Amino acid sequence: MKSSLLVFVLLAVAFCEVKANPPGHLKPLGGHRDPTGEILVMRNFPSPWVFHEEFVKKSQPLVMRKVLEKDNIPAYQLWTDKYLRENFGNIQVEIELNKKENRTSGLYQNMTMSKFVHDYQTENMYQVFELTPEMKKDFNLPLSLQCGGFQNFLFAMIMWFSSGDTKSHLHYDSLDNMNCLLDGEKEFIFFDKKYLHSVREKGWNSKGGYSTVDVESVDMIKFPQLQNIPYNRITISKGDCLFIPYKWSHYVHSKPGRNLAVNFWFHHLPWFNSSDPDCEGLDPYQNSSVPLSTLKQTDDIVETRMMFLELFEDVRSFYKGSFSEYMEREIPSIKLEDVECLDEVFSFIDKDGNKVLSWDELFSMDIRAAIDKYPKVFGQIYSYITGDNISFEKKKNQDIEISGDKDLGDLVVKNSDSIQDEDQRSQGDRPSPVKTPDDLEKKKLIKMEDDGNLVMEEEPLRSPHEEL
Repeated sequence: MKSSLLVFVLLAVAFCEVKANPPGHLKPLGGHRDPTGEILVMRNFPSPWVFHEEFVKKSQPLVMRKVLEKDNIPAYQLWTDKYLRENFGNIQVEIELNKKENRTSGLYQNMTMSKFVHDYQTENMYQVFELTPEMKKDFNLPLSLQCGGFQNFLFAMIMWFSSGDTKSHLHYDSLDNMNCLLDGEKEFIFFDKKYLHSVREKGWNSKGGYSTVDVESVDMIKFPQLQNIPYNRITISKGDCLFIPYKWSHYVHSKPGRNLAVNFWFHHLPWFNSSDPDCEGLDPYQNSSVPLSTLKQTDDIVETRMMFLELFEDVRSFYKGSFSEYMEREIPSIKLEDVECLDEVFSFIDKDGNKVLSWDELFSMDIRAAIDKYPKVFGQIYSYITGDNISFEKKKNQDIEISGDKDLGDLVVKNSDSIQDEDQRSQGDRPSPVKTPDDLEKKKLIKMEDDGNLVMEEEPLRSPHEEL
């Protein structure tokens, strides 16, 4: 009788523990279930067009195995500790004094590259540092980013350097990026961007763009939304590059041992410019040949425009009526009374007056003047994009600030006192004209009457040698 009672008590306790502790509770992130799905793997950099159409546009991560071993990336062979010390030893680099990321601690300091190389193997720190012009001379732009618009919208090239065993927050990035590993091994846990709302539901730091969950010991009671979200797990090693689509939540664990990576941040490119002269004659099987030192990084105006263009990534062009309908449907805060203003915004962007908005017009619009002229509607647009309440109220002699993710810096848009009309700006300040793939057929899209339907232009034909 006593033994039966003891068994009953033990079973009851076990049942209560199971009920109280959901799967993955107090285990490392990913301990709640087995990974699902697959991440595609290639043995070379895909051509820019294939990269855009199959991975960027479809928001599909991609692993490129051992591409640095056979590609023209001098740093892959050169950047030993000795080389970094002898060639860049006097450069001031930024160091975080903790191997587990903590964006609220403020434990940052600067030191020379030489001192870091001397100390990093024995000290609890890692380096996060934007490549200098001198360092860029040792790097060529990966083939996949060499044309079509990618090369014009690079945000930054960041170096990550440690003795390994570093752990990031669970976070997402507002930019696409390609992470190339020159040494070491990294493990990534990915949550598809379609689960972003669930990831952000509890414990999300909106200003920092990360979850406050402890990635080494997940409290599934405090973060119940993580219990059922499927995820992907991938490990990359020396010589590999990984494409991380924007808005995919992810956690990165650099394995113990020397760990050196450079990632290329670039704005999400909603439309591939197949008429780009840089694409002419590009062989998808050639090595990377564009030195980073020859490229110009984007300025704050490009940043702001690209945020705006995120709204239209799946749309080829608009008629006037369909533009306002689309904006009403996509942005809940826009009401019926805003339609007249949206029609004015359409006409502002439609420079040639043909009642069709094309990507060359969207890419070349004067975003500063548009925000100044229509502050209410653009405030609603940017509040929707960023998740923060943003106002473009005019303040004389002051700038209007748009706050981005902490790790991407702040985007600043000048107020009207400093704005000049697009036609008065110097040619050097204007974006390069962007052509759609079927410019020769564009006349077929133009209808002077407004029928209120979206216009979907045909996608460019694949080149026969551009195969996955």
